[in-house]
Amino acid sequence: MTNTQEQPAATAESATAAAEPRPGRVALWVLGGAAVASLAGVVYSLYRLTGMADGLDDTGVMLLANSLFSPIIVTVFAGAVAGTVAPRLLPGPQKALAVLGALVTGLVTGTVAYLGFGVDADIALVLGLVLLASALVGGLFALPKRSVPAVAGLSAVLLLLAFMFGRGFYEAASSVSLFSDPLDEYGALGTAIPFIAGIACGVCAFLYLRQKKAGVKLLGHLLAGAVPGAVWLAATILAQIGVEVLLNVGLNEVAPLDQAFLALSFQWQYNGSMTALFAGALCAVFAYGFLLPKTPKAAKSS
Repeated sequence: MTNTQEQPAATAESATAAAEPRPGRVALWVLGGAAVASLAGVVYSLYRLTGMADGLDDTGVMLLANSLFSPIIVTVFAGAVAGTVAPRLLPGPQKALAVLGALVTGLVTGTVAYLGFGVDADIALVLGLVLLASALVGGLFALPKRSVPAVAGLSAVLLLLAFMFGRGFYEAASSVSLFSDPLDEYGALGTAIPFIAGIACGVCAFLYLRQKKAGVKLLGHLLAGAVPGAVWLAATILAQIGVEVLLNVGLNEVAPLDQAFLALSFQWQYNGSMTALFAGALCAVFAYGFLLPKTPKAAKSS
């Protein structure tokens, strides 16, 4: 009698699992290609900017410290993408494959970085370990059981990276400032850009979830919209740890001006990441509440 009752329940559960929406191949290919291209580009540009055939001098170490955030956030993103894609390619437990994908990404990236800076063995080891840890932290974003909200969040992270790359290209190409003082520019950009980027990321995550018709509730939209800011925040924490270790290994003493610049930079990164996190989450929640069609309530039985 018990087996007869449990069999329909198991059948219904398996049918629900089979009908659960999954990320499309196009989205996974786009995320995978973007992760590989951005990771290769940022590691290569880091070496071109700071690499020295005879080893890094004090100026080179400071340049590497100031440039460490970009490869870290891209590696976090790549680890999350690898952790999301791996269970789609290989049979096995989803969480174990997610960790495996992030681990392989971290090992490959860390090895390439180590070989690129191999003249300075200590600095190369620090850089390789930091990038390995970044990929593993990124793999944590691929651990949720439902993959559609994770892919929605990663699509928004890709948009955030586009904002960051675009801002970098603009600052490198533009020689005219709209602000009379660098600190005024810092304050205006530090307030506006993360907020605008967070709103755009929240809209991106919401549109992906709506297009997939995944049936994701309020909490799923909130988490998907918050993923870009959370990735930014995690990368900032890892960058601050990596910079401290790198400077302790590569320099005997850090000049007060360099310390002040690093402190100001990390302050902007923390403020920006928290702004983007809350703006993205709130935007996705508001879009869920106002833009999704309401389901009609069941008529009351007389």
